[in-house]
Amino acid sequence: MSDSGPKSRPGNVTEHPASRAFEEALVDDGTAAGPDWRAVGEALWSGRVRLFAGAAIGAALALGLAFVLPPTYVANVAVLEAPRAGGGSALDQLGLQAEMLGIKAGGGGSNALTYPDLIRSRRLLVSLLKTPFADQKGATAPLIDHVRKGTPSPQRTELAVREMRKRLDISLDRRTNLLRVGVKDRDPVLAAAVANRVCFALQDLLTHAMMTQASANRRFIEERLAGAERDLASAEGALRSFREANRHVDGSPRLMLDQARLLRELRVREEVVIALTRQYEIARVDENRDVPVLNVVDPATPPAFRSAPRRGAMALGGLLLGLVAAAALLWRDRALAFEVVAPGRPGRETKAA
Repeated sequence: MSDSGPKSRPGNVTEHPASRAFEEALVDDGTAAGPDWRAVGEALWSGRVRLFAGAAIGAALALGLAFVLPPTYVANVAVLEAPRAGGGSALDQLGLQAEMLGIKAGGGGSNALTYPDLIRSRRLLVSLLKTPFADQKGATAPLIDHVRKGTPSPQRTELAVREMRKRLDISLDRRTNLLRVGVKDRDPVLAAAVANRVCFALQDLLTHAMMTQASANRRFIEERLAGAERDLASAEGALRSFREANRHVDGSPRLMLDQARLLRELRVREEVVIALTRQYEIARVDENRDVPVLNVVDPATPPAFRSAPRRGAMALGGLLLGLVAAAALLWRDRALAFEVVAPGRPGRETKAA
């Protein structure tokens, strides 16, 4: 006779086949190394309707949430540093000087390796947040008003800087030094405008904030030239005053020597000014040549498709999560049923050989 049907136990307690299968799956017979997975599978198969229902409910909830969440767009821009003939770049020269001073310069002497950190720098982001942008509706306001609403305060600025760092997605191809900058936003037009503006902000930072050797030389020569021009004006004034006070110097050897000394001083000052003027013009040319120039290879355009939420991925995740939750509930119900069927029975039994 088959014993597949319910059996009665003392105390008017009925033992169901699913509970018995679950019980057998948990009880080690002394010969197996673990639970009977076949029995576990049969127990789960008996509750397949609940499993499928849980998976369907999880997928439906996740898909509904994907439709409710606001879409996020990502605008990307590609930037490449223009090659410059006649020497290394500004940051390469800084790296060489650091090595001469015994300081190890990071990044292997490449400009592009420093660009991701420069884009995430507070100085660049604060200047970017102050720049007005127009959104998809045509409203123009500073970027900080689009990122974080509220009254102006240091805390608001700091929170906006942190938010911008989260919205930036920066990648660098070390082989080609091609820099790609992605900006996330719920407004596709604003995302594209900010991505393009990041390139101009980076170029402005490289032009005005990077202290290069050429700019240091130019500033030094500029200061020295201003001092030499003052010395020349002083020498000219001394000679003019001498000649106004001594209109006839031919008959006096002392006056002739004084005049010769003043003329010699004047010629020296003139030669110094001429030499410094030439060096100043050369330094200005070197300074302009020393600044890295960024070329926008692929400008950002308003994205036509959203990047998040991904409805397919969310639906699949909800399905798996619902399946796991349903299996956990089914396992709990089987465990409770086992406790009701055989109260006080130990969890492991050893069968007689």
